Amino acid sequence: MSLTQILGKRGRFEIGSIKLILGRRMKNKHEDQEKGGKWLTTFNDMVTLLLTFLVLVLSLSVIDRSKLEQASCAMNAVFDMPKIKKEDVKIFTPFVVPIRSKIRMFEDKKSELAERINKAAETIAKATGDGASVGPEGIMNIKVIKEGVSVTLGEKLLFKTGMAEIEEKNRPALKSLCSIFQKTDSRIRIEGHTDDVPINTPEFPSNWELSTARAVNVVKYFISEGGILPERLSAAGYADSKPLFPNVSDLNRDINRRVEVILALKKE
Repeated sequence: MSLTQILGKRGRFEIGSIKLILGRRMKNKHEDQEKGGKWLTTFNDMVTLLLTFLVLVLSLSVIDRSKLEQASCAMNAVFDMPKIKKEDVKIFTPFVVPIRSKIRMFEDKKSELAERINKAAETIAKATGDGASVGPEGIMNIKVIKEGVSVTLGEKLLFKTGMAEIEEKNRPALKSLCSIFQKTDSRIRIEGHTDDVPINTPEFPSNWELSTARAVNVVKYFISEGGILPERLSAAGYADSKPLFPNVSDLNRDINRRVEVILALKKE
């Protein structure tokens, strides 16, 4: 005989009431646990953001080395610790470089490279003689550009008029430049330019072929004699489409006949 049969209807009612009450208590307890745990998620997010902010502040801070050394010596004296040398005191190096610092570093890198090339250019101009100079109207011109450094080589420094082969006497000038280019991590783009005087020979039907052939021959020299990796190099010819000065005089035309070496530096 079961318990419900013994207790009758009243007993069945009381047992059902007890089960209902227990069920509600278990449900409420479960809901309270869920509600109570939600604040932990918000707290964890807040702590993570605070930690990230502190790490960022530390990474951007500038530590005074002299004060750090004084603090280190004071701690050694108080706790009777072994003396350490100044060079053993390590300064925290920020692992997050500010954007402005990156820009300044890139600009300094371009300026230093341009200065080294300019010194070599002055030496080349002196060796060339005939009043050769470095500058916008000289046989070479070096300037800092947005992507790196531009090195302009006048026609007289490399070729005879209407020709694309590099003259033997001018090869040492390129060789000295290659020694500088080798030490950079830049991409090197060679651009050939001419004046507006038409050319029509079996070898060069137009200035487009002439300007491109000159750029390609410089690339070949950089690879074979300069030891520069081919994957760093590219060549292009622009004929008379990008003059430095209007083609209205012989002097301007001389300046426009050129090869430009563009050193595109990598931004670190």
